[in-house]
Amino acid sequence: MKRTVRPNIDPPYSLHDMNIIAFEAEGDKLTLRTQSGMVKTTPPCSQLDGYIEFHGVQWDFCYIYLLGVTGNESVFSGEKMFLKNFLAKGAPFGFSVMDETFGFRQTKLSGYLLSQGRHNECVVEIYHEGDMVYVTEE
Repeated sequence: MKRTVRPNIDPPYSLHDMNIIAFEAEGDKLTLRTQSGMVKTTPPCSQLDGYIEFHGVQWDFCYIYLLGVTGNESVFSGEKMFLKNFLAKGAPFGFSVMDETFGFRQTKLSGYLLSQGRHNECVVEIYHEGDMVYVTEE
């Protein structure tokens, strides 16, 4: 029997506990800007200024899920929309990232979104056929 091991994805930087203050869409490129950069995941684990670019974004497969905060477990309500439509609203927000998940041509960020005075649990799905690029002031 053949056994194939999928290696763990080991990104060089993390957005955990970072506050995303801007999603900038330009063609098939999406840039995420944080309030205070990102954390380097190799020792010494320092915090660096920088941002992330996604290239080859397939907007028809990018979504945002906003779930009402009701506690650790309960029924919930919310909405799912295209990420591009959410960004077109232009409302100011802060998105605190709690977790990052990487899959085949997809990056998911989950955390809490503060928009118009409301907190929502939030998941952002970014489907990208191109590279995910960390740009730092290192």
